[in-house]
Amino acid sequence: MDFGKKNYFIKKKELPLKTVYYLSFLFFIVIPILAVLNIALITLNRKFKQQALENVRQAQETISAELKSDIDVMSMRLSHLIYTNNNEILSYAAGTDTADGNRRYEYEQRLQQAGNLALEPVKDIVSVGFYMKDGKETYIKNNIRRADADIKKMDWYRRALQNANEVCLGSYDTASVNDLYMGGKKDTLILVFALAPDVTTDRSQKIEMVAFYQSTGAADRIREYNRNYLNGKNRLGVTFIKDQDGNPVFSTLLEDPEYFGSGDYTCVRTPLELNDTVWYLESYIKTKDLTLEYWHTALIVLIAAVLILALAGYYSRYFLRSIVEPVEEISSGLRLVEEGHLHVRLAPSGQYEIRNMIHQFNAMVRRLRALIEEYEERMHSTEKKPADYLAALMRHEMTPMEVRQASAEFFAERYTLLGFWVESAGPSEGENDLAPRLESCFERNPMYASRCTAYIEKPHFFAAFYRIVEEDYSGRVTGMIRELQKTAAKELDVSLWACIGREAFGPEAFVELAAEIRNKMCLRHLYGKNAVVNLSEQQERDENLLLHAKRYQRLANALYTADEKNMAEEKESLFAGFESRSRDEMIGETLAVILAVGQRFSMDNSRFTDIFGQKFDYLEKMERFTDTRSLKLWLTNYFAWIMDYSASRLRITETDVIVRAKRYLTDHYEDADLSLAKVAEYVELNEKYFSNCFTKETGETFSSYLTALRMQKARELLKTTTFKVYEISEMAGYHNVEHFNRVFKKMNGITPAQYRKTM
Repeated sequence: MDFGKKNYFIKKKELPLKTVYYLSFLFFIVIPILAVLNIALITLNRKFKQQALENVRQAQETISAELKSDIDVMSMRLSHLIYTNNNEILSYAAGTDTADGNRRYEYEQRLQQAGNLALEPVKDIVSVGFYMKDGKETYIKNNIRRADADIKKMDWYRRALQNANEVCLGSYDTASVNDLYMGGKKDTLILVFALAPDVTTDRSQKIEMVAFYQSTGAADRIREYNRNYLNGKNRLGVTFIKDQDGNPVFSTLLEDPEYFGSGDYTCVRTPLELNDTVWYLESYIKTKDLTLEYWHTALIVLIAAVLILALAGYYSRYFLRSIVEPVEEISSGLRLVEEGHLHVRLAPSGQYEIRNMIHQFNAMVRRLRALIEEYEERMHSTEKKPADYLAALMRHEMTPMEVRQASAEFFAERYTLLGFWVESAGPSEGENDLAPRLESCFERNPMYASRCTAYIEKPHFFAAFYRIVEEDYSGRVTGMIRELQKTAAKELDVSLWACIGREAFGPEAFVELAAEIRNKMCLRHLYGKNAVVNLSEQQERDENLLLHAKRYQRLANALYTADEKNMAEEKESLFAGFESRSRDEMIGETLAVILAVGQRFSMDNSRFTDIFGQKFDYLEKMERFTDTRSLKLWLTNYFAWIMDYSASRLRITETDVIVRAKRYLTDHYEDADLSLAKVAEYVELNEKYFSNCFTKETGETFSSYLTALRMQKARELLKTTTFKVYEISEMAGYHNVEHFNRVFKKMNGITPAQYRKTM
């Protein structure tokens, strides 16, 4: 047993850090939360169901209390009716049992008068019936629409005859209007109290039965409960009153199979002990309705649990990225160093302390590599290698002829130059040694190692001298570069743009070939990720693009500095030129603009891909445009995106006062009181000195720059909106519309109204 435990702990210690973290998160966070959630939902289900049943029972108790109250009151009224004034009312009722019409009418009037005094004006009282032994009957208030023979067959009537002078309870459930008496409503429960008087009560011995009919409010309550349940307004079910034999006493619902005999129902039954009989209140409720509120609450609990798990997952992911994964990378790096790989470099990530550890690790590896390289350099011969000659050629420290004299083998074969541009997939920080690390990885490629000699010129750029030994070298070189791109992506998570130079032989063509590789490296801005470009193809097109890109340096600079005024002017000039050009020429100009912008960003070591978050193949994208309008729309959106990016970047790193001033003018040009003094104060310079600096930097005065900016905004509003001219005047920073019109006509040659018509 002890040996097994020991093996278990040994295996646990050997698990990877990330696996241990995931197991801990699963067993100590996820499973406990799910277990608590399951127990809570089961408990809630039971509680909600019990509460729903308790609500039904309370509703039945309310009906029961109301029914018992009505029965007690009716019993008291019946006793008062029979025994008041020495059985006076019974005497009058017996007097109506005569063949003499006048005498009968006289006693009926006395009976009605005495009965009304005894009963009081209570609307729930339906009727009082006196049933004679000779088959005649007399009623107070309403006549009951039942035949004498039918009434005497009723259970309550027979029970009352068997128990003289005892009150027996009965009922009628009205099925329709005027069912029991004229003016009666449908679905009304009529309670009947019957008493068979003996000789001590009815000395005339003519009366066989006294029946007291009264409606009860319990029926109205049952009807309201049932209607609300069917309409989804309560959870009390459909309620009935049944006798002890299961026969219905009162119901407001037909025997519908939707509620009986189909589906899953729960019945709540409450007995009612009433005088000489027992009734039962029965409520039928769909079982799923008992837990309907539970599911609403459970949904909220589940949403809360999902949110908690999501937050726990987010924390888990953050903990992995910030601590666990960087620690694993450090462990992997140490293992590689232990195995002798000294070109290891870890990208700093994670918390501050761990990033410091990674920086120290990288510094240690670089120092160790430098010491070993220094030692190996001392051990090797002092004779120059091909890499040294290539470096001397690229730095212009030696001429091609001098290299040929020093090493006849260098230019002994046909050759070409390959250019490589390296870019990481993530942020640009920490990329200063990308090219050296990548070139070291490439040495493991047999074709590269045997054919190429590399020269690292910049952190992102290196060239390779490729010795050609085959007839058709282009396909072989492209295949090799694709393998190198896979290596770059897998080992360093970087993308690699490559260009293949023209074939050459001898030292004479080297300088021109090297210059071409350097100059055309900027074409990478036009291609997608991991593009391979053969410079011997499309030479004329590439030369034209480089030439035309120079014309758009002012536009590129305006986009880079978020100079909206100059950008708008250059854009209008570009679009105006489109009118006289063919589709291919417009696409060529568009590519030249993109190339100029990419070159401008590269001048300050800014990554062009940071603007859009990815590389685009603009050559392929341009083929989709078939008309001038769609191309203009795309360029407008393209410029707006770059302007937004540049503006946000400048707000963080802006130091040039002229750039700050231009941004201020762009944001406040609509202020009619905007002046040189106000802008000078904003950039914290003397007014005169600022004016001289502005004119020197922009090539125009502050006033002319502001006027041109306002006119450009006015033209844009005239073209794209339906505002009145005087409204546009105010939007452009002019309170006086006449002055605005004069300035506009001077700048554009026509009035604002005429300009709008031409548009």
